[in-house]
Amino acid sequence: MKPSLCHLTSESDYFRTRNFLREVFLLNDRLEHSWHVARLDYWRWHLILTCQVTPPFEEVTAAWETPGRQLVAIAHPYGDGEIRVHIHPHFRTRTLENEIFDYIEAHFVENNRIIAPIFADDTLRREVLASRGFVQYPGWNHHYWRDLTGPMPASVIPSGYQIRSMGDESEHASRSWCSWRAFHADEPVSNYDGDHSWYKNVQMSPLYRRDLDVVAVTDSGEIAGFCTIYYDDYTRSAVTVLVGVAVEYWRRGLGKTVMVEGMRRLQQLGCIRVFSTAAEEPADALYRSVMKEMKVTDTWIKIW
Repeated sequence: MKPSLCHLTSESDYFRTRNFLREVFLLNDRLEHSWHVARLDYWRWHLILTCQVTPPFEEVTAAWETPGRQLVAIAHPYGDGEIRVHIHPHFRTRTLENEIFDYIEAHFVENNRIIAPIFADDTLRREVLASRGFVQYPGWNHHYWRDLTGPMPASVIPSGYQIRSMGDESEHASRSWCSWRAFHADEPVSNYDGDHSWYKNVQMSPLYRRDLDVVAVTDSGEIAGFCTIYYDDYTRSAVTVLVGVAVEYWRRGLGKTVMVEGMRRLQQLGCIRVFSTAAEEPADALYRSVMKEMKVTDTWIKIW
């Protein structure tokens, strides 16, 4: 029977969504045609709670389900007009795609636009969006992955640094400052507000583990780089949700070192595939050096 629209508005719905994404991910041969469950957790526990990119999950998430309440598709905003769509491969049709985008265009327009990232080889969605007046802007957002069934890439710990797990709450200030210097290197220091409470949100995610929160620490105890990984043991796969090196420590191999250490730890836990996503050149170069496979995402935009 035809799936019907519903809204996900409770904590139990959130965990239904997590299990739906796990099922879809495995049916898609562990490729991210829909989100990995780690990205859902990161969206909720960091991008919403800390960055406030969208209202809470329970206010903005639409779904389609069978009469027996089997989830078959989910759609939600991602911020600034960007959207995400996750569809069960056994139910994916042109009709359902159009119904989902009817809803998106009625509810998720922001700044007079909808932005839809699409894998370059997703012929069905490209055809659907072209027919709806979306225009393709070729992009170079790169989705990398590496299978962990073989040897890890070589890395050398630079002299003067220790590679270890993130410490306790006393290290949150140093970790927050490192993140600021990694992702806001061009901004004046005066823009940093010193608030490190956001890191507790990252750690509240159901998939957070301290042993997979790998940091590079200087001899003086300052955190210079980090690789925070969310691992899902149900699908035996992981996502590097936060990777960065403070600008003062760039070009010393620390980014690769913390990533390789994280992958070694994943391999010991039984993980068989890890993902990273790059949207800018420094991250792209780093992931290209440690990952083996990559898919390109183009950006499709409709402007009102």
